[in-house]
Amino acid sequence: MRLSRVAALVLCAAALAGCGREPAADDPNVRGIGYVRVDDVVKKHPLYPQLSQIQDSIDALDLKALGPGAVPRTGAQIAEQTKELNRELVQAQNRANAILRRKQADYARREQQAIDAALASAGAGTNGNQAVTQMQGTAAQQAQAVTAQANADFQSYRAAVVAQDNAAVTQLSRQLSARADRSYRQKATELQEHESQVALELSQQDAPRRLELRTKLGNLALDDATRKQYRDELAAIDDREAQAAAAQRTRDQAELAAYRKQLAASTQSEIASQVEQIHAQTRAKLASRQNEVSQQVSSQLQGLRPAAIPSNLPQSTRDRIAQIQQQFRTQFAADAKKTIDEYQTTKSDLDAQYTALQGADAAAAGTAGKQLVQLQRQRDDLYQRIVAQIKADASAQARKHGLHAVFENVTAAAGGIDLTNDVEKDIESLNQ
Repeated sequence: MRLSRVAALVLCAAALAGCGREPAADDPNVRGIGYVRVDDVVKKHPLYPQLSQIQDSIDALDLKALGPGAVPRTGAQIAEQTKELNRELVQAQNRANAILRRKQADYARREQQAIDAALASAGAGTNGNQAVTQMQGTAAQQAQAVTAQANADFQSYRAAVVAQDNAAVTQLSRQLSARADRSYRQKATELQEHESQVALELSQQDAPRRLELRTKLGNLALDDATRKQYRDELAAIDDREAQAAAAQRTRDQAELAAYRKQLAASTQSEIASQVEQIHAQTRAKLASRQNEVSQQVSSQLQGLRPAAIPSNLPQSTRDRIAQIQQQFRTQFAADAKKTIDEYQTTKSDLDAQYTALQGADAAAAGTAGKQLVQLQRQRDDLYQRIVAQIKADASAQARKHGLHAVFENVTAAAGGIDLTNDVEKDIESLNQ
């Protein structure tokens, strides 16, 4: 659990004069100093279970991305919805292909009937009629097989590219989120260390005067007015240090909040920009492959055209058959275009849903990032409340034992008084 603080913070009063040397066990200043292991006392506080629960929630979020907010979706939900969109696209393609095959067969049948009628009116024999019919039927079957195989190949390619797109977006969100969280944690640690350093410097600056006042107060011959004057001055020193430390903390918290906001905005912008680049590359790959497949199919179909009408037919009959073929080819192209346009409309809608869905992964990470920030704020606020209560109790225990200073989370020098157990008992009594 990331609840420990880095440096020793002065709880009240101050440090020793001559901080550069190791105090002796019989040093009167050491005997006037108390020590508290705050991290141990925190675990005894009635609010510690709530603090642990918040920390567990933070860990459970697994440092998700700081990014744009949206309705959160899990990775499994996004994967399932992506599969559903792919199924719908395949169904739309199969439906369009089936319609085109029916129309192709219908137009081929009607065209053949018209050609048969033209041949019959010209007195052409049955053998010629059958030869034409056989050639056109074979060509139609081959064209259907070529189209079906091209569609199957494209679907396999599309599924692979989509999977790569999903993996890239997920990895990107995790990397940028982890980087943002590391930056925020580092900044928070730096500011905490700075607060500790400021508190220590204030204590060291006032240590000589505080020691002097303590020494004077040890004189039993002091009159009440003078004793009150010295005590008031000591209290003023404590208040001044406390106010300076509080003011520094306020400034640091404001700086940390501004940094968190700036970090969230920059991370959100970077995620959105790079995700759009990934999607653009995916769309470009699919469009390029689709164009390539279309050209291959068109080239293959060109080679599958039925043989020309027998040349021994009268020119007028040949012209009539050519006219019939052109007429039905034009009609089929117009009718097929309607089906293709309907498919393209469905595909555009599914593509838009797909693009929005892939953005949801980064958005879900962004939502998790916002939740993480809120939980961190709750944890920090609760921790400060707990520590403030411990500090207040430690100060009371110090006064009870006649100590003039209490230090937090430092190793007690020989002769110093460890107040941890006494403070723990007071904190545990809050449960009763």
